Amino acid sequence: LLDVRKTHTIPYHPEGNGLVERTNRTIHNILLAFTKNGHQHDWDVRLPFYLLAYRGTTHSSTGFTPHYLWTGRDLRLPVDLRYPLPAPEQTTPQTFATKLREVIRSAHNAARITLGNASIHQKRHFDRHTAGTWFQIGDLVMHHYPIPPRGTSAKLHHPWRGPFAVLDVLASTSFLLRDAIRAESPPFTAHFSKLKPSPTARLI
Repeated sequence: LLDVRKTHTIPYHPEGNGLVERTNRTIHNILLAFTKNGHQHDWDVRLPFYLLAYRGTTHSSTGFTPHYLWTGRDLRLPVDLRYPLPAPEQTTPQTFATKLREVIRSAHNAARITLGNASIHQKRHFDRHTAGTWFQIGDLVMHHYPIPPRGTSAKLHHPWRGPFAVLDVLASTSFLLRDAIRAESPPFTAHFSKLKPSPTARLI
């Protein structure tokens, strides 16, 4: 009734499952945010609550929540038990399926338009960071360091460390950095693709 079709992708080819991989990365980022204070050992217990928040949050790229695009209706939350919604009108299964399909198609069409606009914006943002960056001497940056400390989970490791001060611009894509807090720390070189602006942009 809903024109759902099952598709298959090649094993060990993540590019064929782009949406799945992007969702996994989003969930990974949510887990990182909630395990920042040392809750690495009970993430599986908290996972259902993270998924509830994800499915009920409007995505900026689509303008809808994942739950609405999947089911055609808003997510029912615990607060609805206290403030219940009006009961739906009685209808036949065929009429319900027809209306549901129309709602989902309408939402998908609107989401495609919003996604197209978001893609243009994301491309512009990506292009600004592919040929070098605007970091100058004295700027504070965060450095991406994916190696976790010994004894901690690699999946739940927070790879961004800093802030670091830019000591010198060696090239358009290469910078000399030093820890902004510990001035006695040795300087090191980093590529611009491993850097992002620090919340505090400049040395005070």
